[in-house]
Amino acid sequence: MKKQWKQTLAGGSLAVSMLLIPGTIEAEGPDDPAPSIDPENPNGKSVLFDNTHGQTAGQADWVIDGAFSEFAEGIAGNGYEVDELRQTEPISVDDLEPHDVFIIPEANIPFKQSEQEAMVEYTENGGSIFFISDHYNADRNLNRWDSSEIMNGYRRGAYANPTKGMEQDEINSEAMQGVKSSDWLSDEFGIRFRYNAPGTVTADQIAAPEETFGITEGVEEAAMHAGSTLAVTDPETAKGIVYLPDGLTESDKWGPSVDEGIYHGGGTEEGPFAAIAKKQEGKAAFIGDSSPVEDASPKYRNEQTGDPKTTYDGFQEADDAELLLNMVDWLAKQEDYQTFSETDITLNEPSPLLTKEIPEQSKQPEPEPWSQPDPGYEWYDPSTFAPGSYGAEEDPAAEPEYSFDYPDTLPAGEAFTLHVEIEGLNPGQTVSGYDTGIYLDGGQQVAQVQRENGSWPSGYGYSDAFSVTADENGTAVKELTVRLQEGTEGAANLRLRQSGNNLYTTPVTIGEGGQDDGGDNGDESPQLTSIEEARVAADGNEVTVEGVITSEPGTFGGQGFYLQDETGGIYVFQHDSRFEKGQEVRITGGLTTYQGMKEIDSISSIEVQGTQNLPDYETVNVLEGSHQAERVTIEGGSVQNIQEYGSAFEFDLHVQDGVTRVRVDNRTNISFDDFTSRVQEGDQVSVSGIASIFGETYQLLPLKSADIEAYGSAPEIMDLSVSTFDITESAAIPIEVKDEEGGPVSLKSEINGEVSNGSPVLSPLQLTPGEYELTVTAEDETGRTAERSFPIEMELGTDRIDELIELGERQGYIHDGKTADRLERKAENVQRAKNNPSRDGKWNALLHQMEAQAGKKVDESFLSYWKK
Repeated sequence: MKKQWKQTLAGGSLAVSMLLIPGTIEAEGPDDPAPSIDPENPNGKSVLFDNTHGQTAGQADWVIDGAFSEFAEGIAGNGYEVDELRQTEPISVDDLEPHDVFIIPEANIPFKQSEQEAMVEYTENGGSIFFISDHYNADRNLNRWDSSEIMNGYRRGAYANPTKGMEQDEINSEAMQGVKSSDWLSDEFGIRFRYNAPGTVTADQIAAPEETFGITEGVEEAAMHAGSTLAVTDPETAKGIVYLPDGLTESDKWGPSVDEGIYHGGGTEEGPFAAIAKKQEGKAAFIGDSSPVEDASPKYRNEQTGDPKTTYDGFQEADDAELLLNMVDWLAKQEDYQTFSETDITLNEPSPLLTKEIPEQSKQPEPEPWSQPDPGYEWYDPSTFAPGSYGAEEDPAAEPEYSFDYPDTLPAGEAFTLHVEIEGLNPGQTVSGYDTGIYLDGGQQVAQVQRENGSWPSGYGYSDAFSVTADENGTAVKELTVRLQEGTEGAANLRLRQSGNNLYTTPVTIGEGGQDDGGDNGDESPQLTSIEEARVAADGNEVTVEGVITSEPGTFGGQGFYLQDETGGIYVFQHDSRFEKGQEVRITGGLTTYQGMKEIDSISSIEVQGTQNLPDYETVNVLEGSHQAERVTIEGGSVQNIQEYGSAFEFDLHVQDGVTRVRVDNRTNISFDDFTSRVQEGDQVSVSGIASIFGETYQLLPLKSADIEAYGSAPEIMDLSVSTFDITESAAIPIEVKDEEGGPVSLKSEINGEVSNGSPVLSPLQLTPGEYELTVTAEDETGRTAERSFPIEMELGTDRIDELIELGERQGYIHDGKTADRLERKAENVQRAKNNPSRDGKWNALLHQMEAQAGKKVDESFLSYWKK
């Protein structure tokens, strides 16, 4: 029996500390005592976290002493006792009733019908549930059930058969007994998780605190990093409180999304990112992504691969923590209304639904699961789980130590023997997925490794994947036969990888010489490479570079940043939050290319060397590949095509014959409203930032508001002094333009499809009564342009209807004088009427007379002018 993990919070921080020693972690499972957190200042309430539905599957680590620890500690800091539910039996009402709030972090094993019924009873009797889901196709344990499907109660495209596509062993497993399809969440809580998949989006449409029972107090935005929204199906029961921005397109979806990813263009119609519900005496809350909840402290190994996990450090991002803790406080508060219709808050409209969102009509976009599990891994059988994962029968192995045994000088052009030595494994343990290769400092691969069948590969590169098995001492040795490209000599690097991740690299020398017994080839400091050289090296190679950090870490995801030396720039993708803009750092990591951008990831080490002034901006006219990841300035460009997206806004910058796309990420805190208040289409600006690329589009990335500076101003089109005109009169619409430089300004105007130079002049009967849009374009002598649109109203005054008849006769709408005379007499009767009822009657008589002659003595088109 293992010791129970328990901690006490004092003033919001840990009062006890834990020492984690590699190699001493014991395997834990549902039969071991569950962790708990006791508050320093208890409020008498408790919160229970579920850990019975695959909360640690795959890369998930949603436990209170793992990657949900900051959330759990925040709850305890507010006075709640925090406990974890771990057991093999299905959830029952007895499990839930002692607690005020039950939190379900991203379930990966479906609920049995009995568990759904227990949760409904618990809620109806006054308990509260917090459902934390994720995007469609997450499926961390490859059992075909996504968290959103589990919460909803049915699989997409498998409503009639929840075991569709499963092997018989899966169907017969205890995990699938009692699982039935239903629209459970919608039926019971008036809401349903959508199967969409927005990518990295900042949710900034926040319902006012008075509309959310105070939950959104202090919340201005929440961060989504691949998640889902919800659809409100019963507004009396459920209500959205946080929404994504309007104007989202398919480009804003999560990259691996299996469909369009964005269903309704974001905003209210896309459905809430976070929502609440009231069910009889209890409550519920919902959020469509685990990223805002998790932190970067995973506890367990991956149950399929045994690899250490990496989780996102999102709890402290944006206002995520404030929102989540406020939601828990609301859930824990007992209130006597049973539906939202009994309160003063505004009810939502039901969310629009696509046909494929109707449970019975849903279809699988692609075959499931999205990836085949490793041989031997069964999601429903913990005895197949890798050592160190939750539920595994074996303790994790200590971190292995790696070394090579090879000749002092590697002979080019002839075969030699290489031994890969791995120490620190469990006795008898077999580990797979290793490969090895040799490359020059520039990244060129120069080794061929003989295959198991004795053949040689045709090219140079990493070996085929191989496995090793440890002896009784936990040591494994793999013997490989290697030959190097003829003519190769000098310094090179020998590397061992596992599943594409770099494990160990050591420098070697290639030249003339035979084999020897090898020796102690210890690790040495990696050779420093310029960023320029790193940029041309092949992906997969490890490099060591030095440079100054030129962007605030985290501005473009994770804790990544741009790095620049005197030869060039490169993006560094990493998650350590210790670094700052302006620091000079030495970085060792692997090269990769993402959407055209050369990056360093798989970081081995980052060492701070000191601080440096940022490199000067280099002035360019247009971006191209030679300036990638460097600080540049484009001066005097004309702003065109301003567009706002969910997570950024963009515009084109025209300089001479070149066009550069400028992308302003929301995480720079450059406000779109502030930008558009001082910059309009046609303005000339200078933009400084980082040269980047996404796909095939070169982009300039400003980092602060001051990076976009006015470079002269376009003419300013002033408000109209008059905007209402009579259809029978000739009128010049006065257009006033101001130009700071006092030079000549040319005007062009368009109304109802008619374009004119200068201020527009309306002629009699040019327009019928109604509202129109006048568009005015002003251009100064330098080519800077401004455009503005105004509403124009055309009307027919009663005192002018006699004039309208005269104009109708002159312009040929009325075909003879006698008809015109009769119509004029009726018009005079309208004008002489003493009150409105009399005037209306005489007006109708005039119209009836005109309609009687329409197509005969009056042109039918003339009737369109007779609107009051």
